[in-house]
Amino acid sequence: MLQFAPIKIEDREIFEKHSYALGEGSCDMAFANIFCWAHIHNPEIAVWGGFIFIRFGGVNGKSHTYMEPIGVGDSIAAFNVLLEYVSSLQESLKMAGVSANFAEKIRASIPFCGYYLYPKRSQFDYIYNADYLRTLSGKKLQSKRNHINTFKKLYNFTTEPLTASHKGDVLRLLDEWREGKENGDLVAYENERETIVRGMDNFDALGLRGLALYVDGDLAAFTYGSAINSNTFCIHIEKGSSRYERSFAMINYLFANSLPQQYCYINREEDLGIEGLRDAKLSYQPIMLYPKFNLIEIKGNEDKIEEIKRSTEGVEIAMLWREAFGDDEEVIDYYISKIRPLGKSYILRYRDAIVATADMFNFVGSYGKCSYIYGVTTKSDYRGKGYGKTLMKDIFECLYRNGANRCMLIPGSCNVAGWYISQGFSKVVEQPISLINDYGYDFGREEESLNTPQYRIINAEEYLAEYAKLHTQASFTVSVKDAILLPNNATYRVEEGCVKKVADSECNNLMNISDLFDTYPIKEDSYFMVRMFR
Repeated sequence: MLQFAPIKIEDREIFEKHSYALGEGSCDMAFANIFCWAHIHNPEIAVWGGFIFIRFGGVNGKSHTYMEPIGVGDSIAAFNVLLEYVSSLQESLKMAGVSANFAEKIRASIPFCGYYLYPKRSQFDYIYNADYLRTLSGKKLQSKRNHINTFKKLYNFTTEPLTASHKGDVLRLLDEWREGKENGDLVAYENERETIVRGMDNFDALGLRGLALYVDGDLAAFTYGSAINSNTFCIHIEKGSSRYERSFAMINYLFANSLPQQYCYINREEDLGIEGLRDAKLSYQPIMLYPKFNLIEIKGNEDKIEEIKRSTEGVEIAMLWREAFGDDEEVIDYYISKIRPLGKSYILRYRDAIVATADMFNFVGSYGKCSYIYGVTTKSDYRGKGYGKTLMKDIFECLYRNGANRCMLIPGSCNVAGWYISQGFSKVVEQPISLINDYGYDFGREEESLNTPQYRIINAEEYLAEYAKLHTQASFTVSVKDAILLPNNATYRVEEGCVKKVADSECNNLMNISDLFDTYPIKEDSYFMVRMFR
């Protein structure tokens, strides 16, 4: 049975032995974070079979919240030990800060009927390439370089490695921050101040490393952090005086350059759901957001879980996009928050996790409405198992019920064009198209010449009726084969601007649905959105 005890500074050695071996890049794996915030979260530690366990809370009758087991070995066995322990307390298991790796292990290895895992966007860590922060190279970081140059022109500054001896100056800068704060902000300030005091009082024992920035002998900014593992350094605290312009940008830049080269990555922790903080962290172009999950017991939380599913859907889709497309975090954040709600989203879940997704928007061109399918992706671990086919079938059936006669998409690469043909799409149309909405969002690929679409006929009869009206001299009979939308399987006669179903015996011209568009195309050179509608 696990034996928990309040965490103490002497636990750093055993904690880091296990956390370094695990190798996760979360700020929760920094012992200094756990120790310095102990006055708020009441952390306790237990050791079992090559793993350590951390829990928080348990004060004033409140239940505990647990981290994932930390260590190398059979983590599912360790998880089962935790389940047994929590059950003995007659508590419901709650976990926070669970890594994506451990979340997948839980989903794959345990009968997943009693617990719900969900991503917590406000807890995602921002991970940066350390060299990017050292050089601020590239067009996207030009504004940051401008901030640095402005500071250099305005001030006569010096730097010193931050140590416990700087505590007095640090506290004076914090007192400056206190001015003008009210009620809730003041509570948050006092909590953070106590955290910083604990850090300064135990600076060396916690393995902290920091930098102090002075202007004419006055502390303009300070920062400190600690290593999470052998190649990742975590920034815990960064403060700057409002009396000095660009002090945050300067201390960020200088500290990144003061770190040893062994640290390839810098973790700048979470944004806590604060919009301004999120924008600031995104502006430095993180190479990834480190996802973290919460876990709760389903029993007794059914209504809450349905609400969580709705609120975290966009977060899960953003995670899929990062994996599949590698877009900038700012681009993904903008699309999920601003563009995606304008269309209709399709998702496929497995064990409560979204494993495949696509969005659909309606565009209007000179030939009328055409549904556009966008952002089709399946989580890498679930590819080749039929999830993508199931998702596309759901989309086609929904479009059919809603009266669409065709849809289109721009394949993300030449490699997937063949797969779309197997789903009933035409061959790639050589003429590029343009799809830009009222927000100025371009749905195409970065290289315009690659914006070559594929079309899929949804309702063969309606499509051929539209074709007949445009080509009144056309006269032919065709038998359509569609393995996905079975109502399309029929023989159609096009003549004198009309279409009608006829007996199969009247036709020996059998055509797959994917070839029908290529043979009888209705398309235009470009599509520009006039409006969106569901």
